[in-house]
Amino acid sequence: MKKLLNNKGFTLTEMMIVIVIIGILAMIAIPKFMGTTTKAKLAEFAPVLMHIYSLQDSYYQEMDRYAADLKALDFSDPESKYFDYSMTGDSAGFVAKAMVKTSMKDGQGNDLKAEYVTMNQKKEHGGTENLRRVARW
Repeated sequence: MKKLLNNKGFTLTEMMIVIVIIGILAMIAIPKFMGTTTKAKLAEFAPVLMHIYSLQDSYYQEMDRYAADLKALDFSDPESKYFDYSMTGDSAGFVAKAMVKTSMKDGQGNDLKAEYVTMNQKKEHGGTENLRRVARW
């Protein structure tokens, strides 16, 4: 029999080892990537709540009371894919709220839909514990 002197190509065993290594790397990288995308989505609400706070501060300086809702502030809805924004207010203070409106997973795979964060006239943060933990709010 003729011996093959130039063995070019991969054996089935070598290919299987490469596939297993790629699978292990994917198992490590994909959950970390999913957590990063969730954090990027969560980064939206903080500037919007700060904007509402600024609008309320200006409104209070002019009217000596807080606006009752976002409409009174001429707040233009940012048409968010991830959050619904609302606010309640009276003469004593206000609470601005950002509620998750789409399915979004935290690092442990828990769905954050319908969880919310808040900010009041004293810039105090509130909301559901899980979303506050994930968003570091």
